[in-house]
Amino acid sequence: MADSTALRVRRSRAHKAGDHSLCRRCPAVRGEAESPQDVTPLAGRITGADLDPLAEMRALAARLALAHEAEPGNSLVARELRMTLAELTPKDTGKAADADLTGLFGALQA
Repeated sequence: MADSTALRVRRSRAHKAGDHSLCRRCPAVRGEAESPQDVTPLAGRITGADLDPLAEMRALAARLALAHEAEPGNSLVARELRMTLAELTPKDTGKAADADLTGLFGALQA
């Protein structure tokens, strides 16, 4: 007899949350799942004195540009790249864009 809809929903939600007690065929039950990787929190890796927000945004823009070139059909990457570049664009404060930012914009337009 097939499982009820309620049981399938419970199983799916538990699986997504990492609880495999209701699973029947997932890799975690069969013992084929990879062990979780250790994640270093950002706060433990970078201190307030070492954090340069502008440099991090530039590095993010460069990574997003590479990801967008590799997969131009991915609209989420394109949107994040657009939003990151908009944040890096100098506002009307009378300051000119720095050379690194101008070079990045030039490379993206080519």
